[in-house]
Amino acid sequence: MKKRILLGLSTAVLISVAVVGAVAQQQQQQSQFGGPAQAPATPPPAEEQAALQNMLQTYDPQQRVALVEEFLAKYPDSVLRMHVYAAGAEAYQVQRNFEKAIEYGERALELNPRYAGALLLVADSLALSAVPTQLDYQQRLTRAENYVQQALEVLPDMLATMPRRPEVPEEEFDRQRKYFEAQPHAILGFVYLRRNENGKAEEELKLATDLNQWRPEPVDFQRLGYAHLRQKEYAEAESAFRRCVELGGPAGADCQRRADQAQQMLKTQAPPEPPKPQE
Repeated sequence: MKKRILLGLSTAVLISVAVVGAVAQQQQQQSQFGGPAQAPATPPPAEEQAALQNMLQTYDPQQRVALVEEFLAKYPDSVLRMHVYAAGAEAYQVQRNFEKAIEYGERALELNPRYAGALLLVADSLALSAVPTQLDYQQRLTRAENYVQQALEVLPDMLATMPRRPEVPEEEFDRQRKYFEAQPHAILGFVYLRRNENGKAEEELKLATDLNQWRPEPVDFQRLGYAHLRQKEYAEAESAFRRCVELGGPAGADCQRRADQAQQMLKTQAPPEPPKPQE
């Protein structure tokens, strides 16, 4: 879980960090992402910037939520509020409090409807919180898909203005950009998987895992494995599940079982060996 709060859907964190850097960069990003019509001519106060930085560097989700609430109470009119709401949404998602994650993500979107990180946080929380036995199951998945599609529309602008720190090599920076590019496809693949649209899920999850060479997510390979398994593509399923196991994490045990299952199913599909010639 700690890794999840650190990385999360890092588009939200990325923009938050970038926005406190310089006035020109902040104004450019707010224009690109459809921010408030009256952008400030001066940077946010140093104490607000420091509070946001401290929040983003706090990996414990409960502590981060406390810092979010403290910031909102102390600076109710801060121009950094949308980033604070996104940070809160991420922390709530890690705690699997999906309703609060959706609420805080949508508060960020009220301030900036083109905020890519918040769009993805809300979409992911909706997909994760959808329960098949509840009446709003399909509605939640539809809302999640709509949020992802909106994120796909604005993400190219975000990536085009994504700042590169001087110490980051160009090759590494390109891998980082592809990581962010992979996120909406991973979520969209999960939505399709939950709908049993397995071919579409496979397509999106394959794209996500191909793009994300920077910080591969075991769960993406787990979901890709399920998409293959449901389509009786046992060799591909085994490969995806084995990759999940290699990456480690909580999904590893399930992926190991599923990899073994796919391997066994593959053996039953194999044609019988031809009889050996008589000597």
